[in-house]
Amino acid sequence: MADGIDLNPVEKLSRAQLKRLTAVHGWSGVILGLVLYVVVFTGAVSVFGSDLNSWSSGGDGSRPLLVDLGGIDNRVREIVEHTPKGYLKRVIIYANPRGEMIIAPYGMAMNEELGEIRPYGTIYHLNPETGERLSRADGFIFDRLENFETSALEHFIVDLHEALYLPDPWGRIVTGIMGLLVMAAGLTGFLMHRHLIRDLFVAARHGERLVTSRDRHVLAASWSLVFAFLLGFTGSFYSFSGPLIRPLVAETAFGGNMEAMRAALFQTKAIPDATPAQVVDLDALVARSTAEIQTPAYFMRVDNWGRADGRISVYHRPPDGDMVRVQNIFRASDGKPFGPKPRIGNAPSLGADLRGLMGPLHFGDFGGVLSKSIWVGLGVAMCYVIVSGLRLWVRRREDDPLWRKYARAVAVTTYGLPLALLICTWFYFPALAAGDPFFWTPVGFFAGCGAAILFGIVTDETRLIGRFRRLLAAGCLGLPVLRLGCGGTGWAESLAQGNPTPMSVDVAFLVIGLGLWLWSHRADGIRNDADGSLATEPAE
Repeated sequence: MADGIDLNPVEKLSRAQLKRLTAVHGWSGVILGLVLYVVVFTGAVSVFGSDLNSWSSGGDGSRPLLVDLGGIDNRVREIVEHTPKGYLKRVIIYANPRGEMIIAPYGMAMNEELGEIRPYGTIYHLNPETGERLSRADGFIFDRLENFETSALEHFIVDLHEALYLPDPWGRIVTGIMGLLVMAAGLTGFLMHRHLIRDLFVAARHGERLVTSRDRHVLAASWSLVFAFLLGFTGSFYSFSGPLIRPLVAETAFGGNMEAMRAALFQTKAIPDATPAQVVDLDALVARSTAEIQTPAYFMRVDNWGRADGRISVYHRPPDGDMVRVQNIFRASDGKPFGPKPRIGNAPSLGADLRGLMGPLHFGDFGGVLSKSIWVGLGVAMCYVIVSGLRLWVRRREDDPLWRKYARAVAVTTYGLPLALLICTWFYFPALAAGDPFFWTPVGFFAGCGAAILFGIVTDETRLIGRFRRLLAAGCLGLPVLRLGCGGTGWAESLAQGNPTPMSVDVAFLVIGLGLWLWSHRADGIRNDADGSLATEPAE
């Protein structure tokens, strides 16, 4: 006991209780652990999604600021003047990661194919310097990914993380359950630890590696325990929000009226008034809002364009010392300020503050590259905890042929998932050059999954992991060459543009590939020195 906190909760547990906890901890991992590994691994990759966007599609991967676009007001009005009033329910203005100005006026209409009311209008891509219209799409504009996504690769990886590429709402429900599993595994693991504080500092003995595989598992689990709870809670919130939380709130507080719930919680208050009214100068409003909030604006939304009840929302990056973005509200007709709007409701509240923190804490983007790197490191540690835990469970049952097959499934999933992601990337770049990456990127992933499974079935068990590592190494080493060969931005050009991301990601793949290659050969050499033949990879 220290300062009233019991650091050894397991000492109060009976043998029977500890046995039940071990069973819950182990069996939950065995049943759902491989799916959880997919969610956590793709989540770790998604943290650097903006960098993957820049690397794979050009641009700097960030969301350019409104002040960088220039002449917003004139270009928006040119489009609005030729847009039917029914499609001016909302107008959004921003810049995509390629630096193109996006202007999208739209209303709402029933999509008969989906049986849902969806945004219907037009989305324009403009050259921000000249105002030239680069492309235009009409109809249900957000139902086609190529209308608003700049990288099919980033979109696929994020979608795989969020919904396992399953149809709504089932994919998000599954990933929400995975979030709860992370929390449950962390809780049971915490209760099972006899010496939690000591476990944070398990060290190698003199001249030896860490004592056992269990020590490595406990060490990684101890350091990522708080992160597991945080990630599990915020991930479950995001996953369950659409299919469960919002419908439940609408049913209990708004009589099942989803539109009334959205109006009360997420939209600015305005008495309906269809009286025609001019819209204030948008460029002047952005400058004014930036002066008030003291952080750059990156997105603008105009609701009810040309009406007396019109509202303009200007979105800003978080102020210094804060992690939550700011939505600043103005009346569209005369620019009267209503001030920053909370994430939920129209008045500051604890719930709104907590809701605002969900995104930064889950995505780890609140501190730039440093916080994202920490989040990736902790995500990789969680992947190691999952895989090492499964291997420990299987090792105790390795005499059973069925469990040996499960051990092979663990190995195939551990290495097959990153291999499938590499293969889908190899599909992406030629498809990008050919013009259909949103179709071929997922095709490449599932082809990679099939190849990894087949490879795991036909390859001798003693050579499986080493060969997987060499395949991964070859895939990583070849990616920079493939990207440049398919017309990707060269290193000199990207550096001249002030964007080091393409070169940085290329170098990262080269380093990872070289490391995997050397690791596989070193492991082969150690096993050959030990017994003259390749042995099964130890379950570490």
